[in-house]
Order: sequence, then C-alpha cells, then structure tokens
Amino acid sequence: MSIFRSLKGALGGNSAHQMDEVEREDVESVRRALAYGDVEARWNAIRAAGELGDAFIDPLVNALKDEHWIVRRGAGETLARIGLPAVPPLIEMLGSEDESVRQEAMRACARAGEPAVDSLIRALSRENPAIRRGAAEILGEMQVQAATGPLIETLKDSDPGVRREAAAALKLLGSEEAIAPLISLLGDESGYVRISAAEALCSLGGRSIDPLVAALAHPQPEIRQRAGLALASIGTLAVEPLIAALSHGDSLVRQGAAGVLGRIGDPRAIPGLIRVLGDKERKVRQEAVRALAALGYPAITPLVAAFREGDVVVRNCTMEALWLIGGPATRPLLELLSDQNSEVRRRTALLLGEIGDAAAVDGLTRLLSDQVPSVRREGFEALEKIRKKQGEGSLGTGPVPRQPDQDPEKQGEGKKPGSW
Repeated sequence: MSIFRSLKGALGGNSAHQMDEVEREDVESVRRALAYGDVEARWNAIRAAGELGDAFIDPLVNALKDEHWIVRRGAGETLARIGLPAVPPLIEMLGSEDESVRQEAMRACARAGEPAVDSLIRALSRENPAIRRGAAEILGEMQVQAATGPLIETLKDSDPGVRREAAAALKLLGSEEAIAPLISLLGDESGYVRISAAEALCSLGGRSIDPLVAALAHPQPEIRQRAGLALASIGTLAVEPLIAALSHGDSLVRQGAAGVLGRIGDPRAIPGLIRVLGDKERKVRQEAVRALAALGYPAITPLVAAFREGDVVVRNCTMEALWLIGGPATRPLLELLSDQNSEVRRRTALLLGEIGDAAAVDGLTRLLSDQVPSVRREGFEALEKIRKKQGEGSLGTGPVPRQPDQDPEKQGEGKKPGSW
C-alpha cells in the first residue's frame, strides 16, 4: 500500500513533465512487484499501476496470465479503466490458448465500453478465429446495435465457432435485419451453429414467425425441418399464423404448418387441421392426421364428426387419426354403430376392431344382427380381432359365432390401417 500512496502523491498531474518527475524508484518497484512479488504485492502493484495509465499497459496485460484469479481480475479491471489505449492489446489476448486469459480479456474489453467498439468490430475480420469469436461474443454482450451489419456478415465466416458466436450475438441484439440470414443458417453443417441460429430466431418471437412460416417451403429440407422446430419452440404465439398457413398455396407450407401445430398441441388448431384432412396432397393429409392424433382427446369429437360426414378421403384420414389416438376414441365411436349410413357403421366396426378396446364388444355384438351383410361381416371380424388382442376367453361374452354369410377361408387378421 505504501507504493500506491507514494505514486498517487507523485502524480499530481498528467503532463509528460510531471510524469518525468515521478519517483523512478517507486515506478520500478511497481514493475518488480508485478513481475516477481507475492499475490498481495502483485495486487497492490496493479492498483498502483492504474494511476500511471498508458505507461503500465503491457505489464498489466501480462498480469492477465497470472496464476491467481484475483490478480487476473484486478489487471483486467485496471485495463478497462485505462480505456482505449488498452483495447488493442486486450483484443490480442482474445487469441490466447488459455481460457482464463481469454475470459479476463473479454471482460475487460466489455467493461471498457464505447471506446472499444470500433476496434472490436474490426476484430471480426482478424485472421485468428479465436479473436473473431471473442469479438463477436463481446459485441453481443455489449448489445452494440452498430455491430448488427458486421455480425450478419460474420455469419458467413469459414469457422463454425465464429458463426455460432455471431448468431448468439445477434440473438442479444434482437434485430429483425438478422432474421433472413439466421434462417439460412438453419442449414449449416455444424449442429452448434444451427442451434445458435434457432435460439436467436426463437428469441425474436413474433417478429420471426412469418419468415419462419415462409421457410417451411425452403428448397433445403433441413431448413424446412428446423424452421418448423423453431416455430414449435416459439409456441402459442405462432398458432394463429400457422392456422392461417394451412390455407397457403404451397403444399410444403401447409404440410409444415400442420406438423408444427401438432407439436405445439394447441386445441385452437383442430378445426383447421380437420379441414386439411381433405387436402389434395397426400403428405399434407398425413401430417394433419399425425397432428390431430398428437392433440389427443380434444380432437376426438371433431374427428368422429368428420368421420361420419366427410367424403372417402376425409373418412380414411379420420380413421387413421382415431386409430392412433386409440382407446379414448372407443366410446364416442360406439355411437356411430347405430348410424343410418351403413358405410359409416361398417367403417366404425373396422376401426373399433383395429383399436382393440374390449369396451366395444357389446356394441359390436349387436352389429351381428345388422340388416347389411358387409356390416355384419365387419362386426364379426372386429370382435375376432378384439378377442385375439385381449386374449381368448377374456371378453366375457362367450364364443362369437361365425356368421352364415362369412366364408371361413376369408377370415383373417382383419384389415390394416394402411388399407383403409
């Protein structure tokens, strides 16, 4: 502490003349303490060196490599107070192989504030990728809006670590200008870069939804897929735009929107998903089926209604969705066994057989006396299928007699969902 007090008293001003008058012995004592003193001496020397400003930048930068964190931290804080003159050597330290040194240099650059900004932006073009990475991270932490353009350019960097840090920085800046470049980055070869880009897009919330919906039709399948995952991560905020996208002119958008709505699981999507069960594109219908099945119980009643009233295409799709939902759909379906339309009764029996819930046995048994032969046959096959699924004799209704109009040679395992 005597060194610190002596220097402070000697430095009454900042002119070169006054600096020349500083007690040279004390200055040399500071240098020696920084290089060779114990921890306490080095710490006190750092505090004293801060009073000397530019003259002690190099020793302070070297102190960032000190084995004791408190010395490294003190050196970094002192360099940050010195400001602009200390920034270039601090940026050089971003390329250190020692992680603790890099971290202290980054912290010091960030604390230096506005004077460091221009140097950090220029550092995005340095040859050393570690310096580029560090500069991108610092600019993001400082939330320097002026760095948005340079960081967007840095998304094209040859080093994946630099691209990742640039995407992470743009997340913190929150600029809409970055949305399109970040979407392109969803197709990056590096998984870490893709994750960083997706997180940045999700953080933009509502502002990124429309571009992400448009990306569901991107020529690159991996970008389509990851745009969907980003929308699913955004969640309920994306539901209404996705419902609107079910009517998009591009089938890829409709397909992607249906899939995302299934992942989000918001019941508001059910009417729109039911509607696209009649889409002209098979892949769109398939995605809607999976989405409705994922929505589960809330989708059952609308699906049963569509199954009863829809055309052949819609019925096939609703059957598959209800089959995927399984047991919870059984009781609502039982009501259709008395529908006036024999085709509805027949298909309901088929579906109940595929679901295999024993709760359907009584209703299917009554179907054995239906006036329409095809309905009776389907009821019989459904009962046989349930019996096999539940285990022989476990249904509690006794053996089911073979129908007189059923050819024993044609009895089998029933119809698979793919044949509906």
